[in-house]
Order: sequence, then C-alpha cells, then structure tokens
Amino acid sequence: MDNIDKQRKQLEEKLIAKAMKDETFRKNLLENPKAAIEEETGIKLPESINLKVVEENPSTFYLILPPKINPETEDELSEAELEMVSVGYGDGTCDPWPMLDTSNPTKCLG
Repeated sequence: MDNIDKQRKQLEEKLIAKAMKDETFRKNLLENPKAAIEEETGIKLPESINLKVVEENPSTFYLILPPKINPETEDELSEAELEMVSVGYGDGTCDPWPMLDTSNPTKCLG
C-alpha cells in the first residue's frame, strides 16, 4: 500500500470512528459530507469533487470499485500526480487526498 492510500485509509478510519461515537457528526456526514469533513479535518474539497457517504445496514452491502486505469497511460503520471510526488508526504500526517485540494497541496491534518 503506498503512502497516499495509507493516509486515506487512516483518515477514513478516523471519520468512521468519530461517526460511530458522535451521532450529530454521523448525521452531518450523511447529509453534507464535504462540510462535515472540512469541519473535522480542515480539508476543503473542491466543488468539482463529488463525495458520497452511504450507510450500510444488515441487508445492504456496498462494494466500492477503484477508478478504471487506462492501460495506454498507466505508466504516465498526470501533472497533479507529479506535483504530489514532488511535494513529498513521508510523515503520514498530511492530507491523504492532496490531489483534491489544489489550493494547498501540503495541507496537513495536524
């Protein structure tokens, strides 16, 4: 697992843990996920990003598929990916979605 995936997983675990303990946060996360995440972490997601939070129940299971990779461009990094690599995220505390927050690529969770 690369560092960005690890950081994203850590953030997801933090948000889920809080939602399991705090009913108000859980409700806000379901109703307005961008605002709830920004309030909790300080990470502002751009308007262009669509974020959905869903709640499983005993009879519903969600399978999340990652984005499809185009084999023709698989080995090439986009400009955003190149920028992310050049900034460096080695300490595990920075934004796990830096490619989403182009206003501050070094934004850390703190």
